[in-house]
Amino acid sequence: PILKRNSLNNKIIIFSTFIFLSAAALADFSNINIPAPVSKQTTKKEGKYYLSPQLNAAEVKYYMDSIGIKHSEVVLKQALLETGHFKSKLLMNKNNLFAFRFTKRYMNFETWQMSVDYYKQWQEKFYTNDKEDYYHFLKRIKYARSPEYIKVLKKVRIK
Repeated sequence: PILKRNSLNNKIIIFSTFIFLSAAALADFSNINIPAPVSKQTTKKEGKYYLSPQLNAAEVKYYMDSIGIKHSEVVLKQALLETGHFKSKLLMNKNNLFAFRFTKRYMNFETWQMSVDYYKQWQEKFYTNDKEDYYHFLKRIKYARSPEYIKVLKKVRIK
């Protein structure tokens, strides 16, 4: 063995350790600024949202108009509301701008454009009277479960 019992090396190591610990015990550390530990408490919402939007509203609106979505401003508001202004990790990771579900699970789309295309197909199937107010249509068909959906939707601001 490198260190033998009662060897000089052992005595030096023990003595050095004693000196170090004694000095540390007597030292004044009050002038050292140690930051307080950061609390790792996060709300449930924080982990569910990106810090910044994952899409540009103008780009989405342009695409909606290019494929002929009717009432694209209202539909854009729906996408903003459903995705938390394009910040919802759950829906953005699934490219699902409208929270479309199949059974009880959110649908996955390869691209966000495919989600808009799906909305267009849905709109063509169910919105058959172009003269009907679109908000009234959404309420009539019970697009959302919440009775306040239309009221909230009207308040959504496009940035």
